[in-house]
Amino acid sequence: MKPYTYCILLLLCLPWVGYSQSKEELYEAASTEYDRKNMVKAIDLLNKALSIEPKNTRFLLLKASALEHAGQYQAAYDTYTTVMQLNPRDFIAYNNRGLLLSRLQEYELALKDFDDAINLNPPDTGIVGLYLNRGSIKTSIRDFTGAYEDYTKALSYDSLNIAVLNNLAGVCDEIGKGDLTLKYLNKIITIDPNFIGAYANIGFKYQEMGDYKTAISYYNKVLEMDPREALGYSNRSYNRYKLGEYVAALKDINESIRLYPGNSYAYRVRGLIYLAMKDPNRACKDFTEALELGFTGMYGDEVENLKKKHCIFDNL
Repeated sequence: MKPYTYCILLLLCLPWVGYSQSKEELYEAASTEYDRKNMVKAIDLLNKALSIEPKNTRFLLLKASALEHAGQYQAAYDTYTTVMQLNPRDFIAYNNRGLLLSRLQEYELALKDFDDAINLNPPDTGIVGLYLNRGSIKTSIRDFTGAYEDYTKALSYDSLNIAVLNNLAGVCDEIGKGDLTLKYLNKIITIDPNFIGAYANIGFKYQEMGDYKTAISYYNKVLEMDPREALGYSNRSYNRYKLGEYVAALKDINESIRLYPGNSYAYRVRGLIYLAMKDPNRACKDFTEALELGFTGMYGDEVENLKKKHCIFDNL
């Protein structure tokens, strides 16, 4: 379970030129509230600014993002669309609407927005984010070859971009280029030794390779950097389970569940540990919990099969 992938929300942050101070004061106040995650107040301030200049696309972009964060998805979509109508070459509006559509699992429409944005030939700083985001959507729909191509294009514009390197490493195994995974992840650590996601994903790579001791050493690093990283405990637990270290594995997975009780994968891991410890009743409770939390939709039918095999009374 790879916990670290990235998309980029683009906001147009340009120096103010030519607006009255009152409009700009409203916008700056809205930006402050946005940064504080007070979206209701930000939207109210932006509406006041827009009452003075309704077609200001900078104000509209921030309003659309605030609406999205407030869960008002239709209004956010409509506001992004308004920006695109006012300025058909505003690639940021296409990018952000594409991310919104992706969030709503409207992947085909999202990909069209990214295609259109890329065709606008934005500057290099913008094109990197567009390829990264389009690749992330392709990863979501399991078009790993297309995702790899997009990430590679992004990397050609910015060879030191950590988010691109991380996502690129994440699809290598899926397209038969697994020998490149560690190359990309280790490059991230060279660029930024404090980037926790690289250590987590290196650990996952060694886990997949069956080198559980090395995997644990990387998850140890993750947990040194962030002792509250629930997925770090979950993944370290699984590797300890594979090494037969059941008591230590159980301690890790209990901590993971305490920190992140909604993680269906963690209950699957704990269920496996309980099976190994000859405690099928507890294992079956965890398998049931994993299924109720949506394990099958995210990871497949492994837990359903485990429950059928080991939970006799639950199957009656």
